Amino acid sequence: MKRILIYSVILGLAIWGNSCTKQQVDDYATIAFSVGDVKKNSQPVNIGDVLNQNDVIETGTMSSCDIKIGDSMIRIKENSKAILAQLLRKDGIENTTLGLDVGKMICKPKKLLKNESFFVKTPTAVAGVRGTNFSVEADAQKTTRIKVFDGKVAVVKRVEAVEQHIDKIIEAAPVVEEKEKVVITTEDVKKAEKKIEEVIKKEGEATPQALEKVVAAAKEEVVIKKEEVQKFKPEDFKEEKQEIIKIEEKPKEVVKEVAKVVKKTRQIPQPEGQLLVTRYEIYFVKDGRVEWEGKVINPPTKTEDKIYIASGDYIFCAKTDGTVLWRKKLANDGKLEVEGEKVAVYAGGQKKLLDKLTGEEE
Repeated sequence: MKRILIYSVILGLAIWGNSCTKQQVDDYATIAFSVGDVKKNSQPVNIGDVLNQNDVIETGTMSSCDIKIGDSMIRIKENSKAILAQLLRKDGIENTTLGLDVGKMICKPKKLLKNESFFVKTPTAVAGVRGTNFSVEADAQKTTRIKVFDGKVAVVKRVEAVEQHIDKIIEAAPVVEEKEKVVITTEDVKKAEKKIEEVIKKEGEATPQALEKVVAAAKEEVVIKKEEVQKFKPEDFKEEKQEIIKIEEKPKEVVKEVAKVVKKTRQIPQPEGQLLVTRYEIYFVKDGRVEWEGKVINPPTKTEDKIYIASGDYIFCAKTDGTVLWRKKLANDGKLEVEGEKVAVYAGGQKKLLDKLTGEEE
């Protein structure tokens, strides 16, 4: 173990030297949007919060968090724990490393310039971007699943003894390309660790010559072989690809309006929540946070003092000031009509009737 530590220190000297010449910045990474229970360093987040290096983001059930880092967008999905391990920028050059302990992350990194980097690390894998959109999952057993939706990602097993020199090792890795996936387990990592430990033990002193052999062994044992890369199902590609397209920075005026409603429900709680309808989206806000967001399919139907709107997932009835009177979870076509004391909702071309006052289905 002592020899492994020595090798890690030596391998890291070059990286450490380069890192010290960069300036840490904390003003270009922000919470672009959040839905549900999202915390930063164990405290509830606010849309627009500035993020710093080493901040930890955790999401609850049916929750998500969109992060903007420079021109890159990242969505942290529900029941996830992520860390902003590296946020470095100098002279327009960005180097980002994200850690994912458990959960799922969808990444839309910007097109990288020369000398820029974008890494995602899980307990068992390291993914290095070569211009792409991709997702990373890490489960409780530390198994990592990486899917690429377009472009290329270089993937290696995460071995502590050589991690400080990962930039050189990852250069030797075959890439995972569009509609391809790779799975890495703890057993895969343990096998690689054993091989590298054997090389370190054999080489003895941590000389530059020995170091070269260790790196060579790492390139052989740690990189993902092309035969380990698989194609994933077309239906998986379609569903997640659509979500990737939706991950983008929202207009400033929309963010400002949502933040205002969030603040209002925090100061003056509404028992049934608050509804905000913009030109393209619907936001349901309750207890000081966005609980749900959806698309405007058709304009709201207005009566004298109420509005009714079908979102595809829910039917909402609210006062004209946005105070929610009731909501009904019901898959629909986005079309409804008020017929006397009933609300007619269309789902799959069929009409369903809801009570106008309660939302109860007949």
